Amino acid sequence: MFKATNRLACVAVVLILSACGQKGNEFVGTWQCVKYPNRSAQIERNGDSFVLKDITPSMFTPGRMDTKVVPAVYKDGVLVISGGFGSANIGYTKATDTLLMPTVGGSLEYHRVK
Repeated sequence: MFKATNRLACVAVVLILSACGQKGNEFVGTWQCVKYPNRSAQIERNGDSFVLKDITPSMFTPGRMDTKVVPAVYKDGVLVISGGFGSANIGYTKATDTLLMPTVGGSLEYHRVK
């Protein structure tokens, strides 16, 4: 009985530690755009991949927020999102806990909402 309990405890510890070290966890959270504070993003883990929810003011309905949901995968230290115009990379800067989100004209910086 004692050996079985020890084995079960060891398995539980290994599973917990392996979940903590999953690649890409630094991207998970709620983020707010520095330049445009009314824009935000939420990144959630979806199994081995991620889901990005980009929340922006509606272009056509004042006062309304639009949410675009985009799948992403972690590859070589960045999140890669794919769309109709190809793929784009979301970068993470550990020193400042910020994201660099791609835009048509470059990128926007997002800070983590705490």
